[in-house]
Amino acid sequence: MKTSSLLSIAARSLCVLSLCMAVAAQAAQPVRVVEVADGLQTPWSLAFLPDGRMLITERAGRMHLVSAGGEVSAPLDGLPPVHAQGQGGLLDVVLSPDFANDRR
Repeated sequence: MKTSSLLSIAARSLCVLSLCMAVAAQAAQPVRVVEVADGLQTPWSLAFLPDGRMLITERAGRMHLVSAGGEVSAPLDGLPPVHAQGQGGLLDVVLSPDFANDRR
């Protein structure tokens, strides 16, 4: 693994740790990590749907629906090609502000 990749991972981990510590300090109680699904490869981003399900992206270019109970769907169809090399990949997902009407 390249040094730049290791530094990127370390920096990201440090940011997450700092955020968790800040949240815990504000809440005055420990942060609890809960696994909601497994079997995903490099999950990167999630968006909650109004019905409680989640859209979860994988860096390699796949997106899944995950039920409130943690059931992971097969990869969803219709995504554009993703260049998952170096700093690239399917890194984020955001619902439209008008998702209830436009379903985007």
